[in-house]
Amino acid sequence: MFLNSGPTHASPPNEIPESPRQQEIWPERKLSDDLDISSPPRATEAPPAADAYYYSYPQALTFRVGVASDLSPINFKDNVIGFQYLFPKFLSPRLEAGADLHNEGNGHVHAGARWYWHERSYFRPSYKFGGDIFAQSSQGMATILHWDNYFFRMSATLEYVVWNPWSLRLEHELLINHKSRSTDITLGVTRGW
Repeated sequence: MFLNSGPTHASPPNEIPESPRQQEIWPERKLSDDLDISSPPRATEAPPAADAYYYSYPQALTFRVGVASDLSPINFKDNVIGFQYLFPKFLSPRLEAGADLHNEGNGHVHAGARWYWHERSYFRPSYKFGGDIFAQSSQGMATILHWDNYFFRMSATLEYVVWNPWSLRLEHELLINHKSRSTDITLGVTRGW
């Protein structure tokens, strides 16, 4: 290793070598009328076709109708109408929130995480675990203070894309808390974007 503490000067040689003639570096060629220098490469085969059954949407909105019942005894007389919004994310688990209206002005507000088995195909089974609050119209805003109104919510879903980005969703849900158990069965129309 050489260390220099003084100034260092460099100077180019006095003689510069001759450059080759311009014809040798870039031969002149007459350009065609469309100014192509070379012809484009020709494709020998067509590119592979895109998968016709690829679901590419990261978020979705579902409108659904169905029936609900307590588990003891099972009696599907309670009507359900509601929606679910799947927040944008490309892979599972994905956050989903929604609200359902039941008979007599009662309803559920829920949120949870959804896992898909085949996220990018047209047949998309999934399952969800989350929380739920039962909103009773007779209690008003005090419904959030009652411990009996909170549920653990789980569901199993079969979804099939009928016409991209529209799909049908059949969902069976189970709601459990320390005091009661109920179930919902709904059919929904989902729009992805």
